[in-house]
Amino acid sequence: MTDSNPLIFYDISSLIEPRSYAPNPSKARLALSFKCVPFKTTWVDILDISDVRKGLGCPATRKFDDGSDYYTLPMLRDPASGRVVGDSFDIANYLEDMFPDSGGRLFPPDSTRTGLDYESPNKDTAFFAPLTSNQGSKNEAYARFNMHVDATFSAHMVLVGQYLPFNPNTAEAVRALFIKRAHLSSWDDIFVQGEAREQLKAAFKVALTSLAQLFMVHETGPYLEGKQATYADLIVGGWLNVLSATMPEEEWKDFRTWHSGVFARLHDALQENYFECK
Repeated sequence: MTDSNPLIFYDISSLIEPRSYAPNPSKARLALSFKCVPFKTTWVDILDISDVRKGLGCPATRKFDDGSDYYTLPMLRDPASGRVVGDSFDIANYLEDMFPDSGGRLFPPDSTRTGLDYESPNKDTAFFAPLTSNQGSKNEAYARFNMHVDATFSAHMVLVGQYLPFNPNTAEAVRALFIKRAHLSSWDDIFVQGEAREQLKAAFKVALTSLAQLFMVHETGPYLEGKQATYADLIVGGWLNVLSATMPEEEWKDFRTWHSGVFARLHDALQENYFECK
């Protein structure tokens, strides 16, 4: 892979482009940069995702709660091999397999696997688009960690739903699509303010307690295993990127203080070292 023939990364376009704001594209973008693999981004509007995936012959990897296909991003296309990979965890495995000597090791063989047995307090929450388990996949311990981290953050994403940076030209249609997917009566249903919002933030902070404690095992930090990041850190970092991009500024500042600032330190380290917008 060379700069003249880079991987093609498909991300969700938005008002804040060229910055990623969705969790799974953020995880994959971190993984690409972590592996030091040349890539360029193709930005896709939410309304066009299903057509783009189908056009590349990339089947949906998730289902809605009614059993219908959920076409979402990221996707990665490798011009050299012709492969198209359509799931963030599968992308991480593909990068590790195809470029083992480039950048860092996403799944290091000598890993202590600190924290990978994490269990989300929200693991039994029902979502309109059930979470991907990647059960039986390569590096399954990381896949399980990914699913449980997704559960904890997804259960509280109503905090930022009203602030999602949709493209202005299609925002109304995208909101209508989200209302249908989530079985809401109107977009106003996702607005959480006042005391209800304070209670939800408090619940989110409590829900993150056990995950935060795992990041305190190695006092030097900022990663789960201390000074060396693995894909587990990028999983959490993808979600932290969502919050930094969508939370109201004062709430994000407050979030950074939670649990002695462990998530702020992780976010800052990943953004400084690995988060490339291109």
